[in-house]
Amino acid sequence: MKYIVLFFTLSICACNNTLKKDHKHEYLRHVGDIPFDNTLDDPAFRPCNEESARVHHNFNNPDLYEGEKPAMIKPLMQLEFAKIEGESGYITIRFMVNCEGKTGRYRVEQLDFEYKDKKFNEKIIDSLLSKTKSLDKWIPAKSEDFVYDYYKYLTFKIIDNQIKDILP
Repeated sequence: MKYIVLFFTLSICACNNTLKKDHKHEYLRHVGDIPFDNTLDDPAFRPCNEESARVHHNFNNPDLYEGEKPAMIKPLMQLEFAKIEGESGYITIRFMVNCEGKTGRYRVEQLDFEYKDKKFNEKIIDSLLSKTKSLDKWIPAKSEDFVYDYYKYLTFKIIDNQIKDILP
C-alpha cells in the first residue's frame, strides 16, 4: 500500500512541474541562427523576415554573389600578412544577408587544425572581417517567388599566418 501512495504522490508532483509564463525560450530557432547583439551589431541592419531566414546551402545556387565564388574570394586572397610559423588553423566569419542583399550580424570563430579554440593575431582577424564586410554584391535568395534572408559563412584556412584557401 505504501508503494501505491508513493507512486501517486510522485505522479502528482511530476504533473505539477510546469513552465512559468515568463520563462524565456533558451534555444535558437535553428543551429547557426545569429541573434541580434547590441554590443556587436549595427542597429541599422534589418533582416526582412528573420523567422524565415535560411542557411545559404538551402538554395539551388549556394554562391549567391555576383560573379559567384571567384569574384567573392579574389579581394580576400589578395590580403597579405607577415609569415608567422605555427600561426595556423581556421577562421570562420558568419553573417546574415537580408532580402535586399545587405549584410550584418558578423561573428568570428577561430580554431586550430584539431578544431580546438585558438586565438589568432588581431591584425589578421580585423583585416579579414573588414574585407569580408566590404563585399557588396550579395544576391538575395529566392525560392518559389519568395525572397529570403539567409546566413552565409566563409572559412579561411590559414597556414603560418597566410591564407591558403577559402571555403566553401
